[in-house]
Amino acid sequence: RYIKNYWVDRLVDVPQITVYTPREDHRACAISIVGIEGWDPGDLAKALYQRYQIFTVAPGYPGAIRISPNIYTSTDELDHFVAAMKELAAES
Repeated sequence: RYIKNYWVDRLVDVPQITVYTPREDHRACAISIVGIEGWDPGDLAKALYQRYQIFTVAPGYPGAIRISPNIYTSTDELDHFVAAMKELAAES
C-alpha cells in the first residue's frame, strides 16, 4: 500500500488526472487504475513507454491504464512516473 499511496498522493489532486482506485487501505493494494482526461488508454500507455520507458497496460477500462508496481519499485522510479503523468496531463 505504501507504493500505491506514494504515487497516488502526488497525482490525486492534479487537474486532468483521475485515480479510479479507492484510496482507503482496506479497499486497495498496490495495483491501481489511473487515467488522464482526453487520453485514450492505449495512447497513454504507448506514450509512457515510448517517451519515458514506463511500461503499463490499458486493460480495457474506459479512460484508464493499470499501474502495477513491484515491491522492488523505488521511490525514484515512482517519482519518474509521477513527473511523466504530470507532463502528459499538461498536454491534454
